[in-house]
Amino acid sequence: MLGLFLVFLTTICSYAIHLEYGKYQKNMLKRQELVAARYHLLCEVLKPGMSMNDVLETLHQTGDFTVSSGVDTSPNAQLHIVFLNPKERDLYGGAFEISFSDYKYIGAYVLNFDVSETICDLSQAIP
Repeated sequence: MLGLFLVFLTTICSYAIHLEYGKYQKNMLKRQELVAARYHLLCEVLKPGMSMNDVLETLHQTGDFTVSSGVDTSPNAQLHIVFLNPKERDLYGGAFEISFSDYKYIGAYVLNFDVSETICDLSQAIP
């Protein structure tokens, strides 16, 4: 009887682990898709050296967004972008920062708590 109980318990535990691993794989795949989509938009569609107006216009073509810190018109602006539509938020991961140097687009990053994660640094590619 004890052996049967142990087999039953092992089967249930194995099944639970299998379900959790499936959820983990699904979340990892979604994360990889998000990173790829965000990289494509911010590092391939947006080109190094684009003006702030061109960058904002291109982002508006992607979807509605807000610049939560207000549009900074200084030469070395950092803009905090948040897409308003849930579809774009899910696709591109919510909020990110875009950077300009001498009014030219130089890259993007994500703030995770107090640490920034570079999405792309295009500062060396500016013509």
